[in-house]
Amino acid sequence: MPARCPWCLEPLSRSQRLLPECPFCERPLAGPSGEPTELGLRYHSIEARQQKRAREVLTWGVPAIVVLAATASLLHVGGLVLAPLVAAVHLIVLRFYVVREGRRYLGPIRRLFTRWSARFAFLWLGLPGYASMVVPLAGVVVGIATFVVLTEVVHVYGAWSLEREHARQPLLGWEKALMATAGAVTVVAVAVAVVVVVVIGWSTMALVDWLRPD
Repeated sequence: MPARCPWCLEPLSRSQRLLPECPFCERPLAGPSGEPTELGLRYHSIEARQQKRAREVLTWGVPAIVVLAATASLLHVGGLVLAPLVAAVHLIVLRFYVVREGRRYLGPIRRLFTRWSARFAFLWLGLPGYASMVVPLAGVVVGIATFVVLTEVVHVYGAWSLEREHARQPLLGWEKALMATAGAVTVVAVAVAVVVVVVIGWSTMALVDWLRPD
């Protein structure tokens, strides 16, 4: 039984969920399989709002990236520090402004997949893409491309997942395989990075000890 009425959105207590009709709007809570769900009633309006918000982010985001890329190219090495900050802000904007409403209507597994697909995209595309903004001229082009691609990836996959949820279709095999591959590659990359840092640290300490006069 739904936690709230799919028609009027009023929250329902445990006992109220067992009733055949909503105590607030008196519309049916249980019935034939063709009965509308909350997502079914609001799918088209949610989809339209997400499309509009994605276009808005691209409209004001691209000029902002041009300014940031020009600034990063002047900062040189300091611009590399800007990359994680830009990626984090971009991810927050997409999550809480563009796809947040639609994600509320996804099942727990699909919601998990949309969240981690965005994180992996920003990790493997966003960080190197935004870090390249330190390169004069070319960094502006790469920064814009990174911003547009990441926005479209998060928006399109979120909209597609919402459509699949609306049609009550399960996750596809390629979604699971892609998520498992991205997770495994990330774990391996982190482990290799940790080993490299430890080896460099140990080698540096050994070199210092060797050069130290007796």
